[in-house]
Amino acid sequence: MSETEETEESITMMTDESQQAGAAVSGREVEGFIDKAETARRLNCALRTLDTWMKRGLIPYYKISKKVGFKWSEVEVALRENSRVNRGGFRI
Repeated sequence: MSETEETEESITMMTDESQQAGAAVSGREVEGFIDKAETARRLNCALRTLDTWMKRGLIPYYKISKKVGFKWSEVEVALRENSRVNRGGFRI
């Protein structure tokens, strides 16, 4: 098994264990992580754009070794706090 496979396996095991422990303690479902590709798909943006937002601190993420994960609920909160929505019309 390569080092990358071992790292990914350990991340998966840690995520599974933390979800089980959290669910047992709180009695509710624990949110899992989604990867960069899924996050970019949900945000309808390029992976490079997501990298830029991560670098600027606009999107919260978790990084273990070379693996990056996101919690969608935290991404949604960050977007609400860091973005503006133009509700008015355009005036000339």
